[in-house]
Amino acid sequence: MQPNFAVFDAMGVLYRHGNVVRGVLIPYLRDHGCTSPEAEIRATYRRCTLGEISTGELWATLGVAATASDADYCTRHELTPGAPQVLRDLHASGITPLVLTNDAAPWSELLRHRFDLAAHVGAWFVSSAIGARKPDPAAYDAILAHPGLDPAATHFIDDRPTNLRAAQAAGFRPVLFPSEDTDANLEPGFHPNTVNTMPALSTYLRRGRLSSP
Repeated sequence: MQPNFAVFDAMGVLYRHGNVVRGVLIPYLRDHGCTSPEAEIRATYRRCTLGEISTGELWATLGVAATASDADYCTRHELTPGAPQVLRDLHASGITPLVLTNDAAPWSELLRHRFDLAAHVGAWFVSSAIGARKPDPAAYDAILAHPGLDPAATHFIDDRPTNLRAAQAAGFRPVLFPSEDTDANLEPGFHPNTVNTMPALSTYLRRGRLSSP
């Protein structure tokens, strides 16, 4: 069966940092004088990406509201080289990219427009908007409701094996795209198909290889 959709993670796949808190958020906060411990930063970030607090409330909670902003923070993110071309390739071949990401909706929107990704993605499912983060099954339920999506014919690309095992349990075809965060999120005994570069990922997805991992 030829797939009609491919679901992408954002952080660690479309964007370079898989561990976005350590790689992007904490350095940004420290540059703005935040002295909160990492555990507090992570807890506040998690609340924000679940939609429990706004990004403005995050900056205020962490003591940087006077100087930090969503737009400035999003300049710290880096695009994975080749990611836009993969999205364009899929779109041109009749496969619609979708994104399921653990993120705050304002940041996700700023990044997709900054890197000109919006035109090539059919829909963005952002954890703060849906109220669930991967690997919570509720996060996958949101994307399973997308019209016309058959998970058995849909590749799910993520850098975290923990997220991919949950995706497989939801019926998707898991594909690992490794990042610096992969080894911290391993699943014993779980060995999904792995693709290491964006050009190889484009070829893999467009060929519709649906072999089981």
